[in-house]
Amino acid sequence: MKYPVSSAVCTAAFLCCSLIGANAAAETAIWSDAPIVVTAGRTEQRLDTVPARITVLDREAIERSQAPDLLELLRLEAGVDLARTGGPGGQTSVFIRGSNSNHVLVLIDGVRVAASGTGAFTWEILDPALIERIEIVRGPRAARWGSDAIGGVIQIFTRRGPGAGASLRYGSHDDRRAAARWGSESVSLSAAARKVRGFSAQNPRGFAFDPDDDGFRNLGAAASARFDLGGGTLDWHGRLASGRTEFDQGESDFDNASWRADYRSPMRGVWQLQVGLGMLDDRLETETAFGMNRVETRRWQADLLLERTFSGGANWLLGLDAWREQGESLNQWDETRNNYGLFTGLDGQIGPVGYELALRLDDDENFGTEPSGNFGLNWRAADPLRLYASLGRGFRAPDFSQLFSPGFGGLFAGNPALEPERSWSTELGMDWQIKAGQRLGLSLFDNRIDDLIDFSGPGFGAINIREARIRGLELSHDLGLGAWSSNFNLTWQDPEDRDTGQALLRRPDFKTNWVLDRSFGQRARLGLELVHVGRRSDVGGVRLASYTLVNLRAAWRWRDHFSAELRLENLDGRDIEPLFGFNGPGRTVQLQLGWHSPG
Repeated sequence: MKYPVSSAVCTAAFLCCSLIGANAAAETAIWSDAPIVVTAGRTEQRLDTVPARITVLDREAIERSQAPDLLELLRLEAGVDLARTGGPGGQTSVFIRGSNSNHVLVLIDGVRVAASGTGAFTWEILDPALIERIEIVRGPRAARWGSDAIGGVIQIFTRRGPGAGASLRYGSHDDRRAAARWGSESVSLSAAARKVRGFSAQNPRGFAFDPDDDGFRNLGAAASARFDLGGGTLDWHGRLASGRTEFDQGESDFDNASWRADYRSPMRGVWQLQVGLGMLDDRLETETAFGMNRVETRRWQADLLLERTFSGGANWLLGLDAWREQGESLNQWDETRNNYGLFTGLDGQIGPVGYELALRLDDDENFGTEPSGNFGLNWRAADPLRLYASLGRGFRAPDFSQLFSPGFGGLFAGNPALEPERSWSTELGMDWQIKAGQRLGLSLFDNRIDDLIDFSGPGFGAINIREARIRGLELSHDLGLGAWSSNFNLTWQDPEDRDTGQALLRRPDFKTNWVLDRSFGQRARLGLELVHVGRRSDVGGVRLASYTLVNLRAAWRWRDHFSAELRLENLDGRDIEPLFGFNGPGRTVQLQLGWHSPG
């Protein structure tokens, strides 16, 4: 028997929680627990001082979610949409606020990890067991980071700090995973291995349907170290992943590694110096009916930052960064390009009004100079209420595949005449602490993108669309009431191709998430997730139906060091077609046993 749940249930539950929260404890100062973030401005900032919508997922939140992979963790966030071709290991797109998936700048420990050959990051290769913290910044940040940061920035920090642990997990579709970690104050090591028999990625509507199971295997590891060098510190972070993904047309083998070293030192009390060097190495070898292709790319990046803090609290940042991209596709293309960026930023507070100003100039070897900027205001209208507004300009240079790929069988070919994508974005937002433990957030956004790159036409070749416009809003409500906690968010968006008047593909016009947790002391907790994804357009003019997922999770802890976790996804087992021609996993169950030591 099925128990259908609609978005109305999520909204009704949210309103009930709001009424319950009105009886919460006495009001306290807003943002007294605001975390420090580093992604929005490339320097340490209190979250409440940044005129942008930012989400921080710490290690506690990651563990509480029991998410089997990074994508299941991100899908619960407002303004973040996923499109995955099949099961674990399937090609995945992550959209922020309806912009293209390659408009999301992805960083791991400060390293740009989107492959130069495809412009995409392979999300499935990073296991949650290797992650310490995630910062999601919505809206353009090109003035700080350069190309790609049109829709937003997601920075992932790998595990660090003291402690040790190990876990074993088994689930539906013969999903097996093992993970272990050890760390001290200065050194950390973690590793995870996963192997999934999987299910058929495509259904009979797929263009290459084959009913066999499509599996996935991945081995990943991460390490970090800190060294005190007299007046400064040296931090090093490294990561690697290797595995195989099967799909109906063939299989892909991948190897991906990155590392970064940062030296930080104070200078004359009010100055801070940071010098960084990093590298990404990516290899993807794919075997299909069209033959074998191998894409190998490498990116070196270096940056120099000078930061000055003034007596009134204002902070000034001056930076220079550079990266060199090298890419080669077997018997198809072999390219190299350099990019240099000079940027500056100033943020501070004048009475109840905070401000942020950032300017940047990039010099791309292929496309010349490109300016970008951000300006934002932050107003404390009252102690529990924050209002903000921002304006930003971003850009993205085409990746090697969009420029030079010959495609597959004459389809999806690149175009050397492509122009960079450019965007203007505005945002208005509010954060209101209604009562202690209860917060309400609202953001309105409007993003205009010129020369948006799309694969269109009879051969689905790469072209520049004249203009796309994406308008929308995000609403969030968080409530903590004793042993109960509730997190609700809603996203409405209108991603439109202004040339045709049609919706941009694979982005829902509406989504809601509601997560309810109940703890039982320090020993046990229960959780409920309701996920509703609205209708969305797909290839061939198809309009996919909306769907709702009900997920349950439970966790037990005993003798301080041992734990057991159970997670059920898609409780009523409904058939879901997340993308046209592709299958969802159906009802799944996973059980995890773990051992933990605080160190």
